[in-house]
Amino acid sequence: MPVEHYTGTFGSAELRHLLRRTLFGAGPLDMAHFEGMALDAVVAELLTFTNTTTPPIKAYSGTGPGNVQDPNLVDAVVPFGEPWINYVRQMGNPPNPIPKRNESLQNWWVGQLISQERNLREKLTLFWSNHVPVQISIVFKPECSYWYNQLLRSGCKGNARDLMVQLACDGAMLVYLNGMYNVAGAPDENFGRELMELFTLGVDSGYTQADVAAAARVFTGWTVVENVNGTPVLPQVVFRPENHDQGDKQFSAFFNNTLVQGQPGTDGGLAEIGAIMDMVFANETCSLFLVRQLYRWFVRTEIAPEVEDDVIAPLAQLFRDTTAAPDQIAQVLQALLTSAHFFSPEVRGCMVKSPFDLTVGMVRACNMPMPGPDHWEAQYNVWSKVRLLMADAGQSVGEVPTVAGWAAYYQEPLYDLTWMDSASVIARNNMCQRVAYFGMTTPSTLVLPADCNLFYGMDFVELVSHFAVPSDPNALVQEAADMLFGVPVSASVLQQLKTQYLLLGQVADYYWSSAYTTYTNNPATTDPAAMQVPGMLKSLFMAMFGAAEFQLM
Repeated sequence: MPVEHYTGTFGSAELRHLLRRTLFGAGPLDMAHFEGMALDAVVAELLTFTNTTTPPIKAYSGTGPGNVQDPNLVDAVVPFGEPWINYVRQMGNPPNPIPKRNESLQNWWVGQLISQERNLREKLTLFWSNHVPVQISIVFKPECSYWYNQLLRSGCKGNARDLMVQLACDGAMLVYLNGMYNVAGAPDENFGRELMELFTLGVDSGYTQADVAAAARVFTGWTVVENVNGTPVLPQVVFRPENHDQGDKQFSAFFNNTLVQGQPGTDGGLAEIGAIMDMVFANETCSLFLVRQLYRWFVRTEIAPEVEDDVIAPLAQLFRDTTAAPDQIAQVLQALLTSAHFFSPEVRGCMVKSPFDLTVGMVRACNMPMPGPDHWEAQYNVWSKVRLLMADAGQSVGEVPTVAGWAAYYQEPLYDLTWMDSASVIARNNMCQRVAYFGMTTPSTLVLPADCNLFYGMDFVELVSHFAVPSDPNALVQEAADMLFGVPVSASVLQQLKTQYLLLGQVADYYWSSAYTTYTNNPATTDPAAMQVPGMLKSLFMAMFGAAEFQLM
């Protein structure tokens, strides 16, 4: 029996809930884009995308005499402003370009989150980067980390088995889980163990230590090289048949005593990877495990017994029914995100925002201006500032802390409450203050004069201009609360916000209506009340950013 489809009202509250979970933030422009569309059509559009990203560029430089920034002092082989991914690193002269390329990749990734299209690509890419993670700083081969990122972007809504095949011989994964050192005669069990324990089946699911050992033999022979006949080259994945264990691999009764036959030759390694993935994905446990992971990412971290029966089980069956489909994950998500359970009261506002959702969601929902590609050095500088703020709050892009992912998605009983420990609460508040109150200013020391001393901050007057009736203080406060708060607040709270911040203690709503209309008609007005409008809005939104309800989604 398929999962129950949602047939209730699909109004602004339901749309906002859906967009909060599938995008970062849900501002008035996002709401307006999907307004009037049916639920199935909205989810279908959210799942309609391709990988259209362009590669990260060299927006970094070295520090010369007099604190002058000089692009030629680091990674000189790459022209300033050009993508670095196709340039072989020159390692002979300091400084080592790898840290700068790594930072460029991470800043670029933040930029993809902030400037995301209205679809699921960014949330799904992050899901897989948490589920099958590598750490950019540990891989320490930025080109491999970029190609890994591209692999996730291109395959995030596709066929799970095919994606796992590609990840098994991906350069960043080979480095991160020691696969590049896995050879016949001395098999390394790291990837084989994580494949079963964390990527496809789950802890204590039924596989044996002998299964892990057999899997390790399947994955022998792959490595990453950066030098060919004495000449430095871009990192490339190489399969060496002489290092591959070509014997048969016997698996346990958990896998129906499957025998993966050893394959010789240059294609043998990939053939065996395909065979072991067929075996793993044929196990019913795999479908249940992966559906639970999707559920915890998009719906709720805790899975009640009735949810296991009514949601997880039928979605796992759909997963198995679409095992050969190129859009397998998309089909599962279409069913999940249009399910009656997804729109149930207990699911709405039940998750603590991750630092990514909190920070990027605030920037996007409030339509905060960002440097465009015509100011690319400033662009990477601002993206870097956002990245560091999120890292301080406990989530660093490209640096998932362990191979198990971020604790919020697996560590019971706290799950997403782990985002709110004593240290991160302060960092989260500081982030809101830093971004919303102070904004971002590029330094005067950038290489490009046109990119120096640029300011980017939230314009709350511009933001509320997209609200339905911004001149009505009651409607404005209600719409702001709907946009920012994961759960509804009482009428008394809304009244207090209105009176304190928009009426400045006055009684009549006309005080705000008159001031707002006067100001928007002439921002250069000298009317005392109207001149306070930008400050009143800023104070209102800063108070709302500090509310507990703002931490929920």
